[in-house]
Amino acid sequence: MTRYGYARVSTLKQDLTEQIDEIKSKGVSQNNIFAEKITGTKSNRPQWLKLMNVVKSGDEIIVTKLDRLGRSLQIILKEIDQLTAKKVTVTVGNMTFDRSTPQGKLMLNIMGSFAEFERDMIVDRMQGARAYKRKTDPNYREGRKRKITPAMQQAMREYYKTHTQKETAQAFNISPRSVGNYMGKPKKD
Repeated sequence: MTRYGYARVSTLKQDLTEQIDEIKSKGVSQNNIFAEKITGTKSNRPQWLKLMNVVKSGDEIIVTKLDRLGRSLQIILKEIDQLTAKKVTVTVGNMTFDRSTPQGKLMLNIMGSFAEFERDMIVDRMQGARAYKRKTDPNYREGRKRKITPAMQQAMREYYKTHTQKETAQAFNISPRSVGNYMGKPKKD
């Protein structure tokens, strides 16, 4: 039997250290910990898929919380069912889920439902905050902040008069497509 760990956070800004340390404290070696920074709503998670290809019958996967496996009940149950079919044990914190027993199924469904509920509440709060901002702030703009300020755009326009789109992109450290978006119809390189 080999013990593996899986750690996941949803954004690049979040830190995996706490989860990894907790998994190590359960006796999992660093080499057997699969960690990634990707949302739990996606089922195509590279490190999770690698782990699924490595585990075999009798192995154990340790995660710190059930929502690390996914943010919807459907994804969580699918992952657990695949592991159960492989005869792989899943331990969440200090709880092991045995889907072959009625109690194990019930606990997994309850905890998975709470993970999905938590995710839905986060999304609802974010949508409410955005709606409020749209209504009350005339300068509110969704999405990433623009990389190019109006002053930079003017400088880029001047530079672009005597240079190609590719050269302009390199000079201003942006993609050629962005140059085209800011400058209008792209010039031939």
